[in-house]
Amino acid sequence: MRLKPAQRNKLSDFSNMLAAAWFTAGVISPLFLQTDNFNKIILMGVFSLTSTSLFVYWSLRLVRRLKL
Repeated sequence: MRLKPAQRNKLSDFSNMLAAAWFTAGVISPLFLQTDNFNKIILMGVFSLTSTSLFVYWSLRLVRRLKL
């Protein structure tokens, strides 16, 4: 399926928002929470950083040929 440049740009913006949400939820928010399970914090951080990286990569792939 071919997407128009405007559609690809919007999808890229959406992907960037998902990346920011995962980063906030998994990396930043545990810094402000009091938890006793250190392994859970590390696991969530790794999962969130991986998800963030994948969404940013997807976003960049979507706009690689667009002229901004």
